[in-house]
Amino acid sequence: MKCTGKKQEDEKVPRASATLGLPQLNGSEDTMGRTKLIIENRGRHTHFTWEQRLQLQYHHNGTNGYQKIRSPLVLGTLLGKHESTIRRELNRGMVEHLRSDLGTVREYNAEYAQLDAKLKGGAKGPDLKLGHDWALVEEVTRLVRDKGYSPYAVIAEFNNTHWPSGTRICEKTLYNYIQAGYLGDLTEKDLLLGGKRRKAKGEPKRHSRAAAAAKSISKRPQEAEDRSEFGHWEADTVVGGTGSSPTCLLTLTERKTRFEITRRIDSRTARAVKEELDVIERQIGPTFFRLLFRTVTGDNGGEFADIAGLEQSVRSLQQRLVLYFAHPYSSFERGTNENHNGIIRRFIPKGSDIADYSKRKVRTIQDWMNAYPRKILQGMTPSMALQAELGPELRLPKILEVKR
Repeated sequence: MKCTGKKQEDEKVPRASATLGLPQLNGSEDTMGRTKLIIENRGRHTHFTWEQRLQLQYHHNGTNGYQKIRSPLVLGTLLGKHESTIRRELNRGMVEHLRSDLGTVREYNAEYAQLDAKLKGGAKGPDLKLGHDWALVEEVTRLVRDKGYSPYAVIAEFNNTHWPSGTRICEKTLYNYIQAGYLGDLTEKDLLLGGKRRKAKGEPKRHSRAAAAAKSISKRPQEAEDRSEFGHWEADTVVGGTGSSPTCLLTLTERKTRFEITRRIDSRTARAVKEELDVIERQIGPTFFRLLFRTVTGDNGGEFADIAGLEQSVRSLQQRLVLYFAHPYSSFERGTNENHNGIIRRFIPKGSDIADYSKRKVRTIQDWMNAYPRKILQGMTPSMALQAELGPELRLPKILEVKR
């Protein structure tokens, strides 16, 4: 007895074959009377070739105009290999890439898989671009270990200043070499966040009654929303561990350029925040302050409750900025500032007493962040981006300049 679904199955096979762009031989049936899908032998080999790895990368990641295909079974059909072979190859070449927002994405990388295969005596691929260029290896190691740079930041730093040798490599190649162990004892563990991204838990915030009467983030100018104009900031406080001193950090992040101002303050209070903004205004002058600070968006914490005090100049008593508040429990509305606070936690771990870190140390952290090349800024540092916004006729005040 023939299968009742034979006609339907026979119709599916050509459609599936056409979708995948595969050749089919008709006329052969299995024991149930259904048409078999027969794939041409496209030169099956025990090992993956470089071309096959590239094709796997394009299909798996959906790049270079290829349709994204995640199924090992379908990928195996495309490449003429068994499903288990595809799974092993994906495990071999799967890498984590750090995004500009410090999150990670897992993708199959053909070059890394080829390097791994070469290291283990498998398929032969192109020679390493580094060769014996130890000057480049040493400088990469210094930037990653001593300055905490990611592979992207390393390449951007070389492009912004100078390459230590004649060898040129790209960000992905550098990632691959580190993960394959081709840079001496430099490993993934030396990378920013160790190649992993931990999801930070939101800290409980104290909500102020004054914030209810403040301007909502929904009324913020469009120039602040779309980052088309510099001078719009996000603000927050970073506190110490339970039982530690009340000393905390006031963090201010400029939305367009990602420029960071981090100050140690005595307490997480409206008075302390207001006084520190007054200090900044005195240091850079009221005119430059109004140019630099058009708006500030804070959360609903009590430390931003003195709306009038924060908005009013300590010098002229005129309005120096406009204060907006994010919606309650919506830290994502200040995402840039939240990401920067996560970077600060690399230097000042959660649970630490902020009082143990001097103002000089806090300034060092601020300078590191402002001198760090960012992919979202096309390789520029926040300091460079802010100076570009100011133009050649204006210079950053010394109190905000990066100290190398």
